[in-house]
Amino acid sequence: MTTPTLQPLVAGEHLACDETVDLHGADGAPLARVGVSPTLLLHLAMRRVRGTAVPPEVFERAGALFAEAELAGESAESYRARVVAATGLPDRVVADGLRSVRAGLARLAESTSRQLPAPAPGVRWVPRGRTLGVVTPSNHVDPHLTWARALSVGYGVLVRPGTRDPFTPFRLAAALLAAGLPGHTLAVLPGDHGLGERLLEATDLGIVYGGPSAVARWEHRPSVLTRGPGRSAALLDRPLSPDTLDALAHAVAADAGVRCANTSVIRTAGSPAETADALAARLDALPSHPAARAEAVLPVFSATQAAQLRRAVADLERDGLRRHTAGDGPAPLPDGTWAGRPVVLSTTDPRHPAIGTELPFPFVVVAPYAPADGVRQFGRTLVLSLYSDDPDLPEQALAEPGVRRVVIGGTPPWTGAPQLPHDGSLADFLLEPKALLSDKEPLA
Repeated sequence: MTTPTLQPLVAGEHLACDETVDLHGADGAPLARVGVSPTLLLHLAMRRVRGTAVPPEVFERAGALFAEAELAGESAESYRARVVAATGLPDRVVADGLRSVRAGLARLAESTSRQLPAPAPGVRWVPRGRTLGVVTPSNHVDPHLTWARALSVGYGVLVRPGTRDPFTPFRLAAALLAAGLPGHTLAVLPGDHGLGERLLEATDLGIVYGGPSAVARWEHRPSVLTRGPGRSAALLDRPLSPDTLDALAHAVAADAGVRCANTSVIRTAGSPAETADALAARLDALPSHPAARAEAVLPVFSATQAAQLRRAVADLERDGLRRHTAGDGPAPLPDGTWAGRPVVLSTTDPRHPAIGTELPFPFVVVAPYAPADGVRQFGRTLVLSLYSDDPDLPEQALAEPGVRRVVIGGTPPWTGAPQLPHDGSLADFLLEPKALLSDKEPLA
């Protein structure tokens, strides 16, 4: 695999930086050299980038190019291999992400219109600002649809790529520009944490993907939308049938367990230990393979990352959680990477502070469900999956402010459709209603 140099993109022009950093894969192999954008370049981008109306067909063409074409001298297959190597995501997860982004780009206009109220005379939905800054993640390809949506409604967008995956935003930018996106609408500025902070301060609106510290830093800023840990959960208050066990295992481990919608907490009215035992037996059967193998289903990590994750699991056990899986975190593979083996823990304490912990591989804590406390005991939860015969629970869950999505039974927690919000409505964040009145078009 060749080692390209990725330099910042501003208004359709790549600008060389004096400072670069080397990006290595989980196995230690060099993958790319990445330019580090200085603050002056951010200031230049703020002057040059501006939004404009973009026809929907541009995004549909871009989706096909992103998924299939050679862009900036790199084939789709080479891009996919590079993202697998950099992030440790299984090849099938990255391939699914390519298909998902392609489909999502083709339906951006439909998705936006279906998330807004029905058209009304005299009402126009317009951008809340002129520029949007986005600090993107490295755990999945799908979130990059977020900033493409902003372009589609007229924003000028500035992207600071995730440090492990700068490849996806650069490839998506290349696809959009090749499909006809005006260059002045977009900048891609790789850089450090500080650059991301300055970007969110400089733009009219911002979106940041990150961990608890990033959420705490920005969640009270109305102009910044935070996308942090999902703490997605399941409520089980009926016997654990084989079908329910299948659904729970899928919710925990599908897509390598890296989605914010993957279940990381299960509260059960039965025995947490028995539920955890059954789930552990199912997840222990998952195979370990290098991420590039077609049969890989688990993420992989470098030796340094693996040591940190194994210490995190050991700390949780020392804090009183009981481990039910055979493995205690990432395990070594022949290629020098470490497979993120599933971990299932349990506790008899419904208020144990470790409930809600998330790790970047299939990981779940099983705890007691106290019916008297209702759904409030789940706290802030992106998705709450209900395995219950109580007909009142779905409405109670929807009414709980901390619960953002409710699914019933075996519906995958990440199920999407153009009209469905993720964590609230992105259209509501990007757009606002204004009145446009004319004496030539009186209101009915």
